[in-house]
Amino acid sequence: MDSTVEQALSTELRSFQNLWHGGYFEGDPLHPLAGSTYAQLGFMSALHATYLRCIKPYVTPATVALELGPGRGAWTRCLLPARRIFALDALSAQHNGIFEFLGHPANLDYFQVSDFECNMLPQGQIDFMFSFGCLCHVSFDGITRYAERIYPKLRSGSNCFWMICDAGKYNSAYAQFDIWDAVARLVPVEARPVVAKLKEMSSTVHRIPPGQTEPLAPGQFYVAGVDRTCKMLQSFGYEIIDPDVGTNLRDPIIHFRRP
Repeated sequence: MDSTVEQALSTELRSFQNLWHGGYFEGDPLHPLAGSTYAQLGFMSALHATYLRCIKPYVTPATVALELGPGRGAWTRCLLPARRIFALDALSAQHNGIFEFLGHPANLDYFQVSDFECNMLPQGQIDFMFSFGCLCHVSFDGITRYAERIYPKLRSGSNCFWMICDAGKYNSAYAQFDIWDAVARLVPVEARPVVAKLKEMSSTVHRIPPGQTEPLAPGQFYVAGVDRTCKMLQSFGYEIIDPDVGTNLRDPIIHFRRP
C-alpha cells in the first residue's frame, strides 16, 4: 500500500483518541422507545417494523402467499411482489373495496369464506402465510381449524406469521402505558397537556378480564394466548420459530413453519 495512504489511515485512527470518553453510547437497543441521537427519526411504526421483519425477507416474485383476513388490503399490498396471492375473508371483496384499493392486481385470488375448510386452496403450493388483525377476532376453535386445514396446503419450509390476542401481553401493555408512551418522549414541554389527555384516554381502554376467552361484544378480541396457540400449532406438526417476533408492543405475532 502507498506510504501516503498508510500515513493517512494511521492519522485517521489517532483522530479518535480524544473522542467519546466512557465509550460511545447511541442508546439502548433492547428498549423499544429508547432515545438516541436520531431524536424524532429514531422511531418506527409497529406496522412497518412488522413488514420489515415478517414479510419483506420472505416474499419474492416466486412466492405463493396466503393471507387470512385482508380487509381493505393494507397488508395485501405488501404481498403484491408475490407470484400469486390467496386472500380469505369473511366479508366480500365488494364490502372491503380491496380490488379498488390495490388497483385490481392480476395475481390476487380473493375468496369470501363461509367456513374454515380452505377447500379453494391448492395442495402443497403455498410457501408463505400471513395474518394480522384477523385471528384475534376468531375463536380458538376457528384458528385451530385453520391450522389443521391449511397444513397440507403449505410447502415444506413455508414461513407463517399469525397475530393473535394474548391477555397477558395486552393488559401489560396498557398497565405500562407510561413506559411505552412514545408521544411523551417526543412532545415539547408546552404540549404536555396533550400527553396528559392521552394518558387519561388510555386509562379507559378495555382491559381483558382474567379468564376471559370470548369477546364481550362483536369486534372485540377472542383470547387465544401464545402458549395455547403454540401448543396447538405443534400438535399439527408445525415448528415454532418464535412465539412472538416482538414488533408489536400490545399483540404477539407468532412465527411458525411447516417443516
